[in-house]
Amino acid sequence: AAPASCWAVLVVAVAAGQTLNLAMYSAIGNAGVYYGFKLGREVPWASGFPFNVGLRHPQYVGVVLTLYGGLLVLLCEELAKIYFPQLVFVWAFMYVAMSAMEQVGDNDKTS
Repeated sequence: AAPASCWAVLVVAVAAGQTLNLAMYSAIGNAGVYYGFKLGREVPWASGFPFNVGLRHPQYVGVVLTLYGGLLVLLCEELAKIYFPQLVFVWAFMYVAMSAMEQVGDNDKTS
């Protein structure tokens, strides 16, 4: 079993991560979260939480916090043998890559 400190990090990371995710849905709705604006759906421009905490992609940060928090308590020798930690790192990296790709194509550029 994982030490109590790992469980504490899990609780904090998942709580913070899922707070960001739920706030995204609350702020811009399903259409905003799932790229509805690219399909012609009206998506409200949001500037409150979670967009006011200095994160460009709060939903992605939320997912990565949840992934890493879970990894701390799930990690064991058996999962390490089947490269589970590497899978989590690759999964998190894909969110980082998607953030960069989205930023290049953002509609709010002022140039």
